[in-house]
Amino acid sequence: MPLELEHIKDGLYYRYKGHIIRIEEVHYPFLPAMRLSMEAIPIENNELFMLGFETWGKSGEFIRHLTDGREFGLKRTQNTGWSVWINGVDVKTELHFIHEIQEIWLVLFKDVLRRRGDHPKPTLKLMYYQMPNTSASVKIGVYETGRYSGKAKKYNEVLPYQQQLYYLTWDCTFLFRNISFAIWLIVEPTTPSEILFEFDGRPWGLELVAGRGTKDEDTRAAAKWLHHHLVENVLRRLE
Repeated sequence: MPLELEHIKDGLYYRYKGHIIRIEEVHYPFLPAMRLSMEAIPIENNELFMLGFETWGKSGEFIRHLTDGREFGLKRTQNTGWSVWINGVDVKTELHFIHEIQEIWLVLFKDVLRRRGDHPKPTLKLMYYQMPNTSASVKIGVYETGRYSGKAKKYNEVLPYQQQLYYLTWDCTFLFRNISFAIWLIVEPTTPSEILFEFDGRPWGLELVAGRGTKDEDTRAAAKWLHHHLVENVLRRLE
């Protein structure tokens, strides 16, 4: 069952297409479509180890020690959930998913609970590069007299940098068209009529998620560009 948008929050972990991701600002525009492939992560022993917890005692409890001496513990309940205690005091709540642990951790300790190896990244200093214009020499006639007699008259035409028509997101999830704006979700269709091309042993299709007035031929043109782009990048890696 797809996650509701109000349950997806910044900094929380979810499983997306088989991979565990932490929600960041870069995901915000795509969450309405991404949530269809997102799942909450059940609380399991391996996931607790990844969050820095360790086993405590012989009753199957898990504990994590904070730098200020406090202890955060988790214990299985009879309802397949987990109860929480702080310094031995029961918080009177029952959790089932990893993002719920993160939420209560943030409320109690004003800190983000991260998996091992998932360290905060420094803020990127963005720099924008303005692509240069080009110029073309245009012939407008021939000199009839003077020292340049018989030579072509020319002037330079300044041509603005031509923007790329399509852009593919880093995770190969969305395809953007920046002229007559449109966004497609890249899907793996099971219906033959929805398959636009095959690549890397699987069918590829495009599902329009934004772009009023976009027609079927626009989608097929976008699929043609995407197929060429994928093939070109594979060949580039083989060089």
